[in-house]
Amino acid sequence: MPLRFVPNLFATFALLSLLAAAPAQRTTTGAPTDNAKEAPADTSNEAAKLTFPRTELAKPVQVKFRLRDGKRMNGKVIAFDGDAFEGAASGDDALPRTLWSNVHMDDLESLAGKILDEKSVDQLILKGELLLSVGRVKAADAAFDRAERAAKALKGAAASAAKSKIAAARTRGADKLIDAEHDFRITKHAEMSSRIPKIDGGAAPWPVLPREEHEAAVAAMKKRAEEICQVSGMQAIPVETRYFLLYAATKREAVEECARSLDAMYEKVLELFGIPAGLNLFWGKAVILLQPSEEKFRLVEQAAFGAMVPRGVVGLCHQVGPQVYVNIFWTDDQDSFDSTLLHETVHGIVHRYHSPARLPDWANEGLSEYIAAVSFKTSPVDKARRPQALDFIRGGGNVAEVMRYNYRDGSWPGPGAIGYAVGYVIVELMIRQQPDRFGAWLRAIKGGKHWEAALVEDFGYTVDQFGSRAVDFYKRSK
Repeated sequence: MPLRFVPNLFATFALLSLLAAAPAQRTTTGAPTDNAKEAPADTSNEAAKLTFPRTELAKPVQVKFRLRDGKRMNGKVIAFDGDAFEGAASGDDALPRTLWSNVHMDDLESLAGKILDEKSVDQLILKGELLLSVGRVKAADAAFDRAERAAKALKGAAASAAKSKIAAARTRGADKLIDAEHDFRITKHAEMSSRIPKIDGGAAPWPVLPREEHEAAVAAMKKRAEEICQVSGMQAIPVETRYFLLYAATKREAVEECARSLDAMYEKVLELFGIPAGLNLFWGKAVILLQPSEEKFRLVEQAAFGAMVPRGVVGLCHQVGPQVYVNIFWTDDQDSFDSTLLHETVHGIVHRYHSPARLPDWANEGLSEYIAAVSFKTSPVDKARRPQALDFIRGGGNVAEVMRYNYRDGSWPGPGAIGYAVGYVIVELMIRQQPDRFGAWLRAIKGGKHWEAALVEDFGYTVDQFGSRAVDFYKRSK
C-alpha cells in the first residue's frame, strides 16, 4: 500500500513562499584533542574510551570536499585526530583545521577513505564511527566489519582490545547521531518560530523538548498506541519511522512499505509549507492507526477516542493536547486513501506548527484539502470540491457566512458540508494570488492573533470584503 505523491510544481512554488525555507544546516564545533603521535594500541578497557590521537600522515594528501554549509574546500591534509583533520598552515595548499562533523555528509565517506589507512584497525574503527555519526549506517558497518576481520590477525590482549574499541566506537557513533538529530531539531524549531510575530497575550509556543524528554514522549506515544490496540482488539503490526509510529492490521511487508511512504509524504508537506527540512514537529512522534475495514475504524474511534463516527468517514485526526493520532481505514480506492491520509496528517502538522492556536475552521479544513489536492496528480479532491463550491457561489451563496461557520456553535460545516468545498477554493485563491500575505496571516494566527483581525491587518480585507472578492473571482473563473 505505497502512498503516491507527485507534487504540482506551480502549487509547490506558491506554498514555499508561505514560510521561511531552511538555511543550510550548521553544526557546532568541539574541542580538539591533545597533539600527540599515534600511540601503540593500549590493551586496557580504558583504551576503548579514548578519542583517536593526533596522527601525522607519511605524505600530505590532496583533498576536495564540501562543508555542511555548501562551501567548497581544497587543500592538502597533513594530520588528523578523532575530532578533525588539518593541513599546512600556509602556502597554496593551506587547509585550516576542519572538524569531521563539519564535512558535508555526502562527502565524508570519500574524504575519510583518502585520509585514513584501510590497513589500520584503529583507523578503520574511526572511519566507522565517523560514518555512523552522520547516519551512513551501511558504510559504517562495512568499515567496522573490515576492522573486525583485521583484528582477528591480532593475538591475545591486542585482539580483545580491538573488539572493545569497535563496540565503544559503535556506541559513540550512534550516540553522536542521536545527539546531532536532537540538536538539529531544537535549532530548526527556533529558526521556524523566529518568524512567528510576538503578540501581547498571544499563544504560548509548544515547548521544544530536549533529547531525554523527547525520547520519553516517544515512549509515551508507543504505550498509548499499544493501549488503544489492546482495548479495541486491534491485532496490529508496529513499525517506527523517523516521524511516525505506524500500527497496521496487515502483513508486515505492506506495513513497512507504507511506513516508508509516510516519511516521504511528511517531508513533502514540510517542503510545501516551507518548514525546515527534516524537522520533527510532533510531540515524540505521531501515531498512525491503519485499520483493515470501516467497522474496525469505527470501533477504534469509539473505544479509544469516544467518538461515534457516521458512515462514510474514512479517517480522522485526533489532537490530544500536544499529541497527534490519525486513525484511518484502508480502502480499495488508492487515491481516496492517499488524499484522506494527507488531509488528516496536515491537521496534525498545523496543530504542531509553533503553537496550538487554531486556524478558523474553513481555513483549517480548506488548507488540508488544498495540500491533499496539489500533492499528487491523481488526487480526487479538486474534482469533488470545486464543482460544489462553484455551484454554491454562482447560485448566490454567501462566502463570508461560510467563513464564520464553526464547530463551537455547531454551524460547521454547513448545509451539504459546503464548508469544506468553500474553504478549499478560498485557500486556493489566497495562496495562488497572495502567498506572502497568506503566510503572514497564518503566522499571525499561530502567534495568537484572532483570525479576523489578522485578515484585516495581515491580508488587507475584512471577512465580508474577502467573501465578496472570492464571489467576484469565482463567478468569472472556469
